[in-house]
Amino acid sequence: MASTQLVPVGELSKGEIRKVEIDGRHLLLVNGEKGPALIDRVCPHLGGDLAKGKVVAHRIRCSTHSYVFDLKTGSCPLAEREGFEPLAVYELHESEGYLCVELAD
Repeated sequence: MASTQLVPVGELSKGEIRKVEIDGRHLLLVNGEKGPALIDRVCPHLGGDLAKGKVVAHRIRCSTHSYVFDLKTGSCPLAEREGFEPLAVYELHESEGYLCVELAD
């Protein structure tokens, strides 16, 4: 796996949602209350575009049905009850002053 540089550390403003594409994957770099997170762009509930969502503390709220997902774990309080998977969250690391990610092929 190769490491992909995303943005310089500290570049994202609080509450910012930035679209990222890596090898055809549509992701979002989101800066929540506890720092940046890299997540899937598509809501696992019914496929809403989370780029249109809003950051609330350390969660992202989908604009389609207002479901909220934790930016660290991907969990949603309604997911277990309604039977959908958590939001995919990818581990970030810092390297040479950049936020980076390693994605499996």
